[in-house]
Amino acid sequence: MASRCLIAFLFALPLLAQSRCEQLASAKLSGVTITAAKEIPAGKLEIPAGRGTTHVEVPAFCRVAARVAPEVNFELWMPLPYEKQGVTAGAWNNKLMAVGNGGLAGNINFNSMVYPLQRGYATSGTDTGHASASINDGAWALGHFERIVDFADRAVHVMAQADRTILRAFYAGAPTHAYFNGCSQGGHEAMIEAQRYPDDFDGIIAGDPANNWTRHYAGGHLWTGLAMDGDGFLPAAKVKLLGNAVNEQCDALDGVKDGVINEPRRCHFRPETLLCAGSDSNKCLTAAQVTAVNKVWGGLRDEHGDLIYPGIVPGGEAGPGGWTNWVTGSAPGKSAHLNLGIPFFRYMVFDDPTWDYHNFRLTAQDGFDSDIDFTDNKLGALFNATSPDLSAFRARGGKLIQYHGWSDPDITPLNSIDFYESAVRLNAKGGNHGLRDTKDFYRLFMVPGMQHCSGGPGATQFDMVDSLEAWVEKGQAPERVTATRAVAGKVEFTRPLCAYPQEAVWDGKGSNTEAASFRCEVALR
Repeated sequence: MASRCLIAFLFALPLLAQSRCEQLASAKLSGVTITAAKEIPAGKLEIPAGRGTTHVEVPAFCRVAARVAPEVNFELWMPLPYEKQGVTAGAWNNKLMAVGNGGLAGNINFNSMVYPLQRGYATSGTDTGHASASINDGAWALGHFERIVDFADRAVHVMAQADRTILRAFYAGAPTHAYFNGCSQGGHEAMIEAQRYPDDFDGIIAGDPANNWTRHYAGGHLWTGLAMDGDGFLPAAKVKLLGNAVNEQCDALDGVKDGVINEPRRCHFRPETLLCAGSDSNKCLTAAQVTAVNKVWGGLRDEHGDLIYPGIVPGGEAGPGGWTNWVTGSAPGKSAHLNLGIPFFRYMVFDDPTWDYHNFRLTAQDGFDSDIDFTDNKLGALFNATSPDLSAFRARGGKLIQYHGWSDPDITPLNSIDFYESAVRLNAKGGNHGLRDTKDFYRLFMVPGMQHCSGGPGATQFDMVDSLEAWVEKGQAPERVTATRAVAGKVEFTRPLCAYPQEAVWDGKGSNTEAASFRCEVALR
């Protein structure tokens, strides 16, 4: 008790030659080394953004850079205590929110740390155990299996433990609640946490997760990239042609013509309808291009026709963040799928920087396993967060919110549905009511018209943090979350996001631009 009083007293001394925050730099803490600690005043903060920097508005906080051996670097930003800046702005809300990464990581996601800091959270992010100039870089993994382990499994967990150590040293107390929020690779990290480290976080948000990692990199990245590599490549004009044709046939299936396909599994558009009758032009697809589109939508299958990994679904092909950004790229062999897939296979799977993706064996050949089996056997147990057994997370009161954009051109939304339904099936064993029991702690929200983690023609602006807080802290389970479609600051329409398997259905009476005119129900496919 005496030590806690001493720490509280030190917080209340604003005229110390060295602030309590800066004193952390010399603190001896178990399992974590602090490399820098500095008070940041309220105002504009410069953070990395893409290849440059940007300025964001922040409250005053203690910025700590730290490391967990051997190479997991992270930052923890802690709002300064009341004594430093008064009770009205920026003080700690007694909660922690860690944030996830994208791609192959290699840097701290500072941009995602700003929002929780502004809400009063202590917030943290990690480089996952390696540094790289690009999230597409995988060279860091060659000859360093310990880095692969940190990236795939360990980094967020040890960061979460270290966060608590630093928070206790700084605030003389533990957070009342701890949350994790990530999308894409961050969604993969979220699912790893829920399945393998259930005690780290009280609530988890997993967006568009790459949790079926090895199958996604083979059946998503490589398969999609190969489909568009060669005569099957679609230039931007043909991507727009395809997207317009899909919308023309399927947009109004939900009763509202708004450029958004509500449930793409009801869309049975056949690219053969665009087949060129004569010479090639931007108004039709060649036979090779039709085949390529069917490959992308159909997913990867083995020689027996069994599905290895599902494809992406119709809708959202055109526009920024659509196929030209992910599926096709600027030319054959330039898709974002290949930019991520090739480094993984070169540096983590085959340990060969010269490996040619054209040689990927989709099926067993000449007495050798397929490269998919090889990848699964080597790295599947480490990377794949596909176990539907979330019983430990549930038993400790954890809540999981997962969301996925229906128009995601990177990670197929069917992957999220497959995982959720596998959890429902598992919870149904032993006479339990699978869906009801699953919804007690885990809910999935599908986002019509949203591309990879954001963007797209739908209502794609929403806040799952409020919903997670209400669920964890007040027991208010989210049935629907209001999402907004805004362009240049002007709201075009709002929609409810409904807990799967429900979807938003227009009542046919009120304005179809207002969420209040939609109800959540299970609609027939």
